[in-house]
Amino acid sequence: MPGQLDCEREANGCFRLAESETQAEVKAVLVGMAYGWLALANHQKTLSEGSREPVEEPTDEPADDLV
Repeated sequence: MPGQLDCEREANGCFRLAESETQAEVKAVLVGMAYGWLALANHQKTLSEGSREPVEEPTDEPADDLV
């Protein structure tokens, strides 16, 4: 579909930016954004497959694992 967001591409962009980021707080935000994009991609995929079941949301991860 033209104009549709490529959520996986957006997630990959956030992960790439996070890899080169030196500030821990900014890195954590970027990784969180990437996981949000992946959740949205999963939701879009579920909807396109015709399933109306709730999408399992990612759990909060400790901040130590993000930096």
